[in-house]
Amino acid sequence: MSDKIEILAHAIENFTRFGSKRFSMDELASELGISKKTLYKHFSSKEKLVSESLAYFLNDIRTDIEKYISENPNKEEPLTTIIYIYKKGLMVYQNLNPSFLRGLNKYYPEAYQKYIELKKEIVWNMVHPLLQKAQILEQIRPNVNLELVCTLFLSRMEDIVYSKENLFNEFSIKELLDHIIINNLRGILTLNYLQKCPV
Repeated sequence: MSDKIEILAHAIENFTRFGSKRFSMDELASELGISKKTLYKHFSSKEKLVSESLAYFLNDIRTDIEKYISENPNKEEPLTTIIYIYKKGLMVYQNLNPSFLRGLNKYYPEAYQKYIELKKEIVWNMVHPLLQKAQILEQIRPNVNLELVCTLFLSRMEDIVYSKENLFNEFSIKELLDHIIINNLRGILTLNYLQKCPV
């Protein structure tokens, strides 16, 4: 019999591939080789399953980023950490069916709110302080409004990659990272830092 973590992992894998509305409790039970009744012992409704499986998924993303930051505490290179965070984000988006997020927003607003909160947490509690460090280290020009940088482009990666059907069908993660994040970061760096450490 599947334990709860196995159910969550299997559920989110299918929800992100097929969309949360399209993949049913019956299909999940069948794939796991358990009864639907067993699923309902763990989750009182599909909405609860979607919400908990998304929380499980988002926690994995948060844990991975926090682990990278703790294992790479080079306080002199905050921009490297920012680039890692957005590369990780692009890897996540590449494996998501765009209909997954649209379905969450439409059918499971409480779960979608968890996703929005994680996006905000990453931008404002992780990336923004790293930008502030880079500005203190004179890597970013002093007249750059970091709040505006975060609002205008660092908060909108999802909108950009899904602006057409799916930019991942046309471009590699490296190309998208270069054009969405790295080139924008270059535009706010000091000339001195660019000459020493080209991003």
